[in-house]
Amino acid sequence: MVWEVLLYIYILYSPDWHYRSTMPTFLFLYGAIFAVSHSIFRFGLGFKLHYAALCLLCVPRMYKYYIYTADPAAKRIAKLYLLTLILGSLCGLLDRVFCKYVSSWPVNPQGHALWHVFMGFNSYYANTFLMFCRAQQRGWNPKVIHMLGVLPYVKIEKPKAQ
Repeated sequence: MVWEVLLYIYILYSPDWHYRSTMPTFLFLYGAIFAVSHSIFRFGLGFKLHYAALCLLCVPRMYKYYIYTADPAAKRIAKLYLLTLILGSLCGLLDRVFCKYVSSWPVNPQGHALWHVFMGFNSYYANTFLMFCRAQQRGWNPKVIHMLGVLPYVKIEKPKAQ
């Protein structure tokens, strides 16, 4: 999860970064140090707070790209990203808080499993929206296409080199 958000930070902030090699190097070292320390110390609440802080670093820039994106299909992907983030977080939180009560019900709503499903789609929508934004930055004429009419993905048409 942390590696994914570090990738988002790179995609979101690298166009304005003046020193090209320092950002990927810093993000890689940061991720590696965090991974090693997390495997040794097993941060519980600290991991969640760290992940939330990294996600919050992405929000202002993601909003900037949302505002400057004219394509309604790309904006829809950004909205799906936000929706799945909220729903996944609610499922995870409610499962954590009410687990003792819900587990005695005849039918368990499986909040933790729903958290995984929503956060999986959340990651997909974030990657898809950021791919669209990055392709736009590079002048590659991105278009949102739907596989089987349902799952959005980005088709990129790079300009031919002269």
